[in-house]
Amino acid sequence: MSNNDEQDRLRLVAERIGGPAVLGRSRTLQALFDYLLDRTLRNEPPKEIEIAMDVFGRSQADGPGDASVRVQVHRLRRKLETYYAGDGRKDDERLILPKGEYRFQLVAAAEAMTQLADADLPSAPAAAPARAGRQRWLFLLTGLLVGATLMAAALQFWTRDPMAPLRASAVWQPLIASGRTLSIVTGDYYIVGERDKPGADPTRLVRDFSINSREDLAELFMRDPALRDRYVDLNLYYLPVSTAYAMKALLPVLAPRLGGRRPSFVVPSSRFTASRLKDGDIVYVGLLSGLGLLSEPAFANSRFAPGGSYDEIFDIKTNRLYAADPPGDQTLVRRNYAYIAHLPGPNGNHIFIVAGTRDPALLQAADILSSRDTVRQLEAAAKGGYFEALFAVDGVGEDNLRGTLIAAAPRSPDGIWDAAEGADGRK
Repeated sequence: MSNNDEQDRLRLVAERIGGPAVLGRSRTLQALFDYLLDRTLRNEPPKEIEIAMDVFGRSQADGPGDASVRVQVHRLRRKLETYYAGDGRKDDERLILPKGEYRFQLVAAAEAMTQLADADLPSAPAAAPARAGRQRWLFLLTGLLVGATLMAAALQFWTRDPMAPLRASAVWQPLIASGRTLSIVTGDYYIVGERDKPGADPTRLVRDFSINSREDLAELFMRDPALRDRYVDLNLYYLPVSTAYAMKALLPVLAPRLGGRRPSFVVPSSRFTASRLKDGDIVYVGLLSGLGLLSEPAFANSRFAPGGSYDEIFDIKTNRLYAADPPGDQTLVRRNYAYIAHLPGPNGNHIFIVAGTRDPALLQAADILSSRDTVRQLEAAAKGGYFEALFAVDGVGEDNLRGTLIAAAPRSPDGIWDAAEGADGRK
């Protein structure tokens, strides 16, 4: 810092925004923020290896190739950007982390906008008029919607088969030709009731990202019994509406499997257990954050890894982090990411992952797999059997506009299930 006055101003700004309201509940982000602030005020910007050792407990032996520092610094930078795009948009001075640096700067708002331009991401198209928005969330009415869609798909293909060329592609053929039981896993989320006073009936439904099951809620009550007066277990889960639209696109492709002699099941990820991993083939349809038990094999031995959250995907091969745009103006184009993969199951079965960071990305993933033209983008990678692909998806509101292939490559089966032994089936 150039002088004591500037240091004092930076310290005051940091103290005002360096808390849960801006950084969220992540202790890691809070520790990183405090560490960088201290080193900035001492005019001793740290090296990456110092952050890895002092904040994340890494050793010198881990070396500079550990991506955790870059991932978490990017998360922190995005938190600051989100704050200044919302509650802090009227601030005259902004606290920023310049690209490629591990120190804070206090700059004028106009200068901050220039410095924070993210050159790593492909450019998005100009804003397009929003089409009529789809309802954001759909409560899971067990079996009704999916059952009706399955029947419609089966009836449609009794007399004709326009999907035959698509099913014969290297992407779909291994799954279509399999004679195993098929489970379609949908990514769902646990919600709790919240009441205004002890003993009262719940007045609202709440999605708390730290509570992902009834077991999580029970553990929370054990740690903090006072929360029993606030939260109520209603045994309710919800399904993003994008999952239903994605299923509508994919079920016609899967129609031969659904009408076969082997049974098919639709299972929400909250009810998916370890025993089902080897029972038959699996197709996951949902958001990346809803993978549950499938999350570990999905990214084991992958070139991709979730960043600090499932809105961020780190490409280990290129050392780049792809972060979805935060929710905002529903009339502007925003960037998300779709992930598609074909993995080996632990018993010679097939696992398909059709997922996205948010609704538009999931819809785009389903569109890619249900069109012969777009499936061609994946065939070279799929010819060896297992593959994975990442797409940048531009959308407006809940609607997807286009998908741009970032990378598609064969996926090695080695080591995927090494860490899965002894799984107890809990989410």
